[in-house]
Amino acid sequence: MSSKREKGRGGVLRLALTILLLSGACLVGVILAVNTSPQLLVALFGLEQLGAPSDVLPPERPVLSLRGDPLDHVNLLIRPHVTEPLTLTSRDVSEGRPLDDPLIGDASRVDTTRYLITINEDSAGKLLKETVFAEALDSDRYQDVVIDIHPGGLTVYADVDLGIRQQRMGLLLLRDADGLTLSPAGVVLGGELYALPESGLLARLLLPMTGQAGRTLHGVTVVGPLPGEAQVDAVRFGHNSLQLMAQATYASSALPDTGWRLVEEDIALREIDVAPGPERATERLSIVRLKPSQIRLRVLYDPARPKSVSAWGQTLDALLVVNGSYFAPANESGLETIGLLVSDGQRSGTPLQDHAGMLAVTGDGRVSIRWLRERPYDPGEPLSQAMQSFPVLVKPGGIMGFPADADDGAPARRTVVAQDGEGNLLLIVAPRGTLSLHELAVFLAESDLNIDVALNLDGGGSSGMWVAAANAQVDIDSLTTVPSVVAVERR
Repeated sequence: MSSKREKGRGGVLRLALTILLLSGACLVGVILAVNTSPQLLVALFGLEQLGAPSDVLPPERPVLSLRGDPLDHVNLLIRPHVTEPLTLTSRDVSEGRPLDDPLIGDASRVDTTRYLITINEDSAGKLLKETVFAEALDSDRYQDVVIDIHPGGLTVYADVDLGIRQQRMGLLLLRDADGLTLSPAGVVLGGELYALPESGLLARLLLPMTGQAGRTLHGVTVVGPLPGEAQVDAVRFGHNSLQLMAQATYASSALPDTGWRLVEEDIALREIDVAPGPERATERLSIVRLKPSQIRLRVLYDPARPKSVSAWGQTLDALLVVNGSYFAPANESGLETIGLLVSDGQRSGTPLQDHAGMLAVTGDGRVSIRWLRERPYDPGEPLSQAMQSFPVLVKPGGIMGFPADADDGAPARRTVVAQDGEGNLLLIVAPRGTLSLHELAVFLAESDLNIDVALNLDGGGSSGMWVAAANAQVDIDSLTTVPSVVAVERR
């Protein structure tokens, strides 16, 4: 009985060995056949011919564009393939085929950053090979890998080791409806495109980067140099180029310097942290920059019915309001302005001497800020709006105008009206009350604001700014009521 069992086992082993040898022989035969005639791959896997690769490409989409400033570099994260920021310079994205402004950034709107990155085919192929497809292509089986960018997607070509010889093959990847996912659409053999079998066996066997292709662009994030983490939200595959559009939203209040943000056409807002003297908290300046030709500037005065800055803004339905110059109690009229004030052609107060400055608007709308020692007030000049105040913090020409020995060093809330070298009007509020006048004057003269002249207005509890723009709301209210304000209205 034992002998019969042993003979039976031996027969099973011999049968298994025979099947194994036959299978091996078949496999060797298949490998030999495929290498001798690669077209046998088509028959072996039952591939359906689709025609030339160009026949299935979608129409080319319009070129993406963005109004912004050229950048010398951007920092990318390509998750999960790159977990640390990867710096790309203008040369990195256009090497070999120079592009005009391949890196563009736009941070002109409050709390929003946008990027447009245009990468030529050579640079895009290198970037994808070194990041997205690096793991899949890290094998001796693939040589001379080239990525061809074309409308709607890309094709990864490689010399694939089939066992005895190499065969040039390509994997066509097309974007899905979401625009950010690349999915395998076919395999390219001998210049012809064939549909992948439903199982995807051929693609996984020969070009396994198919597993790396899905959601390829979802993980791309721009993390600098502009504020915020910008997620790719639009992609364009064109003839020989790849474009990525990305957008970030962020809390500007968390940034030491927000940069200029467009809140309406020709009106920009910026917030800057300024370090004061020792043992004092950081000041936060809110600055609005306007083109005088695009707005109407008015000086409003109501000594009998003073209001907070926000109440002035809501009453006037203005775009922007800041508090005016100094005032003092008056016996019958409530509060009275100190210095000359002209409101819609009506004059009040007494002109100050040459130590002061003046914000002036002529009848034809020209706006200027001047130092009265350099340009004295002329009672005969035709002013529609005017406000005198002191001191002049920056003298004409950008010269710091308030020295330390003229300052008592006391910190307080501040309001400033200034003009830069291009004639733009700047309205500035420092609401935390941590800067002395000299410290503020030094900052304004040395900053990148390009200030030509700056005039201090009333500070302390009077300081306030109210902005009601299309893309920003600012409500830094005064702590007391004020009889006069500078108001900006839309033309």
